[in-house]
Amino acid sequence: MKSSWVTSWVKNTVNLLVGVLFLSCGSDEGSEPPISSDCVTGSNPNVTFTNSFTNLDDIAHIEPLGEVQAFHNFSAHTYVFIKSEVAEVPVYAPVDMDLVHVTFNGTDYQPMFRASCEVVIRFGHITNPVSTIRDAVVTQGIPLFDAQAPTLASFSAGERIGTTSGTVQAKSFDFGVYHSERSLTFLNNDRFHPVETFRHATCPYDYYTADLRNQMYDLFGPKPLAQPLSCRGPRGRAGTIAGPWFDTEEVFSTPYHGQTEFSPLLVATTLNGTVKIVRGTESNVYRTLLGAATYADPEAVTTEHCYEMESGGYFYFQLQTDGTLRVVRETSGNCPSEFPSSGYMTYYR
Repeated sequence: MKSSWVTSWVKNTVNLLVGVLFLSCGSDEGSEPPISSDCVTGSNPNVTFTNSFTNLDDIAHIEPLGEVQAFHNFSAHTYVFIKSEVAEVPVYAPVDMDLVHVTFNGTDYQPMFRASCEVVIRFGHITNPVSTIRDAVVTQGIPLFDAQAPTLASFSAGERIGTTSGTVQAKSFDFGVYHSERSLTFLNNDRFHPVETFRHATCPYDYYTADLRNQMYDLFGPKPLAQPLSCRGPRGRAGTIAGPWFDTEEVFSTPYHGQTEFSPLLVATTLNGTVKIVRGTESNVYRTLLGAATYADPEAVTTEHCYEMESGGYFYFQLQTDGTLRVVRETSGNCPSEFPSSGYMTYYR
């Protein structure tokens, strides 16, 4: 998220959490997806998407899973950025699918679909859905893989489900796909697996046939690319400072949307090589640009490193032999010659 609009984005994020919290609470805790044969849509764990979800010529770039955003220690869906000169884009069904849930946060809509009993599709920040979707808005939540959720409407592959101008600040909308039989592996699964969207997030573009998949991967960014092109996933790398960290050693089974309750710290790179750091409920995304004097890939830092931030000040990280991470943050000044002996915080995987 760009720092120039992130303050306004906070308000939208709070509203959005109201709309998507159903994906991370209730019967999700400690549960597994229901038996797929109970689902009315029909079982097909190997769904193939045959139609583009939007007009790709109108898309500036796509940020894949795991990209760094304020308030997040993992992004379980992709961000689709509309070109600045394009007012809005259509949104299409990528495959035959059933509408099972819709929320509205006062600004835009978050519809959820079943492509099969095992594969769930979710869009976020849809400005103008078709009336069938708009009229199906509810306030109560359901689990992500609720076999008993009735079909509210059915859409054929390629059918338009609405249009969107994306968020006011970023002109982006969300595209996420979740598979009940595929689980992501984090460095500490207990931190993330209580949240269904984290546990079962998959790359939406890998469900497409080769030609469409390649077109979508070509849009991955921000550009120019400096990191290996991939849809990414959990960003933690053992033995390095890269990835999410928490300010309590205790692992809680019911994280607040897996995000801010424990003041997480996330250190990772974007596809253009920029090091991004986010911390807890702070709205800022701190950056060290590729080529800067203190630049280093977090996945290559195995002892300690100090990053001077583009916005001023620095973060100094020191990895301990017990696997914890000590962090010093100063909002002004330059990196010191050695790690301070006091004034640091300790984080845990």
